[in-house]
Amino acid sequence: MIDVFRGNVNDTMIIRNLLESENIQVFEANQLMASIEPVAVSSGGFNAVTLRINEEDFEKAKKILDDFYKGNLSLD
Repeated sequence: MIDVFRGNVNDTMIIRNLLESENIQVFEANQLMASIEPVAVSSGGFNAVTLRINEEDFEKAKKILDDFYKGNLSLD
């Protein structure tokens, strides 16, 4: 498993949906803590929700995340 994203609940939901729409299986860590105490969850910091994927999906996920950060996503 590889960690590909750490952040707050809202951001991780968006990223998770993007990855799963491309048939990448996503696992979450700290999601329960983020639901119980969202003010303690900071982007990449203490108790951040972490998205993990299988190693074989890393290159595909990296492209999706790069496109997301650059705003290069389309609704096709």
